[in-house]
Amino acid sequence: MGTIYSRNRSFLSLLVFLPIACSTVQKLEEPPRAIQEPYYRALGENPGGFLFRESESDYKIRKSGHEKPILAFSPVSYPKSVDKKLIAYFEQEIGIPWREVQFSGVKIPSDIWSNPDALLTAAKNAEVDAFVQEKIVETDNGWLFQFSVIDPINGFKFGEFEGSFKRPVANSEDTGSWSQVFFWKAGDRIISLDARKATVPVWERKLFSSEIKEIINSSVRGKLNIRASSGDTDVFHKGVHLGKTPQLDFSVGEGLQEVEFHLKGKKPVVKTVLIRAGKRSSIFQEWEEDKTLGSAKIVSVPAGLSVSVDGFRQGETPFFRSGLNPGNYQIELIKDNPEGSLVYYESTLEVKSDKVAEIGFPYSGGSLLSETEFWKGSGESGFNPFGIGNLEFTKSKNLPPGWNGVYSLPIPADDLEIAGNFLLPSDHKSGTVAVTFHGPGFNLGFEAGPEKVSVFHFPSEGKTVGSYKYLKLENDVGRTFSFRTDAKEKRVRLYLGNDMVWEGQISFQGLWTISVLTRGDDFKENSPLKDLKIRYRGYK
Repeated sequence: MGTIYSRNRSFLSLLVFLPIACSTVQKLEEPPRAIQEPYYRALGENPGGFLFRESESDYKIRKSGHEKPILAFSPVSYPKSVDKKLIAYFEQEIGIPWREVQFSGVKIPSDIWSNPDALLTAAKNAEVDAFVQEKIVETDNGWLFQFSVIDPINGFKFGEFEGSFKRPVANSEDTGSWSQVFFWKAGDRIISLDARKATVPVWERKLFSSEIKEIINSSVRGKLNIRASSGDTDVFHKGVHLGKTPQLDFSVGEGLQEVEFHLKGKKPVVKTVLIRAGKRSSIFQEWEEDKTLGSAKIVSVPAGLSVSVDGFRQGETPFFRSGLNPGNYQIELIKDNPEGSLVYYESTLEVKSDKVAEIGFPYSGGSLLSETEFWKGSGESGFNPFGIGNLEFTKSKNLPPGWNGVYSLPIPADDLEIAGNFLLPSDHKSGTVAVTFHGPGFNLGFEAGPEKVSVFHFPSEGKTVGSYKYLKLENDVGRTFSFRTDAKEKRVRLYLGNDMVWEGQISFQGLWTISVLTRGDDFKENSPLKDLKIRYRGYK
């Protein structure tokens, strides 16, 4: 049993339905529908090996990426105070560091940049890896040149850099000169005319080619975390020995990449992983080892908490250890701050023979949809819940009726809010998605289709207890829902939008899990949700 702020846990009691007047959603007058209780079924690796699927919405998901980035530069608007001669000077100076950067440039007509759909089509046709957006700001002292390198598909910012020029001042040491020599060609002779000099601005903050290179190259490279169940595993990529596992944030080119795992006494294993620029992918090799020993896996969101096992620091999250003797281990997750270290969570972790003891601690912040290490696949062979650094449901064959999706690692039971957004009806299109909150002796959640969201709980008669339609939809938000727990009252409250639709008592003993599932006979392709977050109260 884990401890957060040393709160005590309690027992499960029956859920109670409370009819309420809704304003964000409207309850539909329809009979209850039969619903199958969500269940976990471990999803093994595809026996046919890696299955590549092209994406209809993301052309940068491809078998082979570019060695040299393809860039498209946005139109540039100069302040009125900058005349054509000064523009020529600026472009000459800014072009110097860019000459040392290897890339291919494509020109997209300026009128297309104001039309997002046309711009994406043009970028796709030219296989553009990144847009380079330049903005010039006039300041009191001169001009600031700001550059942003943007993913053309999702707007992700690979990086940004800037440089600035000082305004020329007469008789100042900070003033530069620009020499021009004019020539006249007459017959077979070239006559040099008088050279002219002009007072021009000088660099205040220069652009550096090394900084530009790093950002531009990241538009065709992703990050890869490589782990194995044994820390003695050697990793090779393209014949190069990277070292022993884990190898974290390894920079690798877009497209299909092969990673080779070696362990003494075992046959080498080659695995394929798909890399997408701006995303983090993971690959894991589990060896068949001594079945009398066990393993431990600890993940936090965000990552980077120090892990202490029986009083000794052993690493940081995400944390994996194999070859552990069965028994109970005292673990602490520690947040290191400049002002000192704080124990965020402590618990006794039970390790069993030939099993992996797991715990997740999503204590603050980001979207869980991109935290693939936090999830475990569940379902039938032929189903794949993971895209590149995100949850993305796909299938390679027709699936039988039943649940397919992901289950979270077990999380501490405490004061928290699980908040998410179902897709808008126009984006959801078809299929069913269920988000379920699981605990000792209970399963309760929401089942969403294109037009309505239903509430269910187990144990029960196996029927929904209410269906709702959203009265107001926000394009950038989607259809919001949340589970909110109260450790003091030992209760949970379910919300659709701003309206509470369920309330009941639950157990705060042990651990909880969350699942995001779809049905084999009513399959939701691609992204199941718009967003999903967990916030433990009192953490940063």
